[in-house]
Amino acid sequence: MWVLLENSSFLINRSYRVALLATTFLLFFSMVDFASAADVLVSPASGSYSQGQTFTVNVTADPKGDSINAVEAALTFDKTVLSVVSVGKAGSAFSLWTTEPKFSNSAGTIEFGGGSPTPFSNRSTLMTITFRALAEGSGAVSFSTASALAADGRGTDVLEASPGGTYTVTAGTAPVTPPPTTPDPEPVSDDTGESNAAIAFGDPPRAPEVGSPSFLDPELWYSKLDGIFTWEIPFDVSAVAVEIATSSENDPSEVFDPPTEEFVVSPENLFDGIQYLSVQFENQVGWGGITNRKIQIDTTAPEPFSINVQAGTSASSFPLLVFEANDVTSGIDHYELAIADKEPFEVTPDEARLGYLITELEDGTYTVEIIAVDMAGNETISSVPVLITAGWLPPSEIEDESSFWLFFTGKNLLIIFLLLVSIGEFVYIIYERKLFAKKEGKLRKETKEVQDQMEKIFSALRDEIYDQVNTITKRPRLSKKEKEAVEGLNQALEVSETLIEKEINDVKKILK
Repeated sequence: MWVLLENSSFLINRSYRVALLATTFLLFFSMVDFASAADVLVSPASGSYSQGQTFTVNVTADPKGDSINAVEAALTFDKTVLSVVSVGKAGSAFSLWTTEPKFSNSAGTIEFGGGSPTPFSNRSTLMTITFRALAEGSGAVSFSTASALAADGRGTDVLEASPGGTYTVTAGTAPVTPPPTTPDPEPVSDDTGESNAAIAFGDPPRAPEVGSPSFLDPELWYSKLDGIFTWEIPFDVSAVAVEIATSSENDPSEVFDPPTEEFVVSPENLFDGIQYLSVQFENQVGWGGITNRKIQIDTTAPEPFSINVQAGTSASSFPLLVFEANDVTSGIDHYELAIADKEPFEVTPDEARLGYLITELEDGTYTVEIIAVDMAGNETISSVPVLITAGWLPPSEIEDESSFWLFFTGKNLLIIFLLLVSIGEFVYIIYERKLFAKKEGKLRKETKEVQDQMEKIFSALRDEIYDQVNTITKRPRLSKKEKEAVEGLNQALEVSETLIEKEINDVKKILK
């Protein structure tokens, strides 16, 4: 290529040669595929086990420093030599599963598929498989299909190799031969500086989650010594250590192999006070985290206590009760106080130390009973007779001769005055209505009389006018003025009658 460029120098100048060289390099590097490479494998890849023994292998992914975020694979195993006890996801780098880990002993297959929202570049455990050695021979475990997808936004399959494993099963109960020694992979540190060596070979178990139907809340006190504690055994746990101790940082020493899922407590291993149930799991990696579950026991009632009755400061006052009980183990929760036949009520320890004043009791002798209750519900009862000489009577029995005059206070007098004013206004309104009704009746009567008289007057006036008009009109000849006078008189008579009738009708409408 350089020869061609030199032989063509007469066609292009120096600047064009530089541009062509740059373009050539860009085209060259654009055609180069910088593909990453990752392995999916089983670990350990070999081992020797006795017939009937169980062992666990990890399916791991080694991105070799690059970033991947998904793996899918199918494995096959020799079903005549090996059988799968369980497959699990504990400690997996995946949190999302496209194919849940599953197996078939009849077909000799194992399948899984998963991914992680966060890409990883260190060697990491994907799943675990627990095998049982069935018969003598050499059992092979191999990948039938596998893919490892790069976290490049395109899901590029970067799988380079998927080596399997071979496991030898011997007869009888011969000791297990350790797998051949191979150099440990060089620990690779991520950006945080944390080594991936633990991830490469699995993790020890997590601290157990311990529950109890007998002791539900570890922060509460209980007045019993019998109960049971339970937990779930993960598939890869091979032993459990359990112990009752007084320290919250205890390492349990009593080992159960095979592992147990429960522990029974009784008076033989429990006593009053605070103790801890220590539980720890072991798997093929080693012993894991420890759970020290608190147990608070108090089966002893509070100590006997006395009630101090303090007389009032005057001859007519109520007595004051002062009392305080002591509970060595859990402490006093509250007191239940009952006086005579009244309903019991609760008193707090602080109120008891300040004293409780007995009130609203008639003179006489009463029995006061106080129950001290500790945090676990244990009780101690104490009682004392109390003499009341306060001279108090219930309000319903008090007779005060001056109570009548006490009614006439300034406030009550103002209310009485306002009430009387309201009554006076009401009476005045009634009186005015009656007076108005009387005047209204009289006006109706006068209006009727005016109407009747007007009708009589206009009737007589109309007759007289008609007679005069008829007399005038009988004359043989009337002048023009005489005719106009007659017509004007008739019109005036009609208008007057109409107006007067209208006014009379208006008055009638008002009086309706």
